[in-house]
Amino acid sequence: MSAAVYQNLQHALALTIEMVEAAMHDNWTLVSELDAQRQRHLQHAHGKFGAEHYETLRLLQAHNGTLLERAAQVRAVVEQQLNQHQYNHRALQTYITSAR
Repeated sequence: MSAAVYQNLQHALALTIEMVEAAMHDNWTLVSELDAQRQRHLQHAHGKFGAEHYETLRLLQAHNGTLLERAAQVRAVVEQQLNQHQYNHRALQTYITSAR
């Protein structure tokens, strides 16, 4: 049983590392696809963790943190671009209204 849990955790870790790489290249579709695969592996291992799985879980958590940080960076850039777009739209509307 523990070997199966270990295998599932190792697969989840490998997928998480792939997800980080895809996120660094802004391939969010691939991140989503890999996450679905990762979730299946984690579900098979869920609740069966022992002390022997600690290091793999720690690495999984660390890489997942990197992934979340990347997502937050991209979200901030998108929010900034959206705010700039809204500002430009308002300025254009004001210009059009005043030109009439």
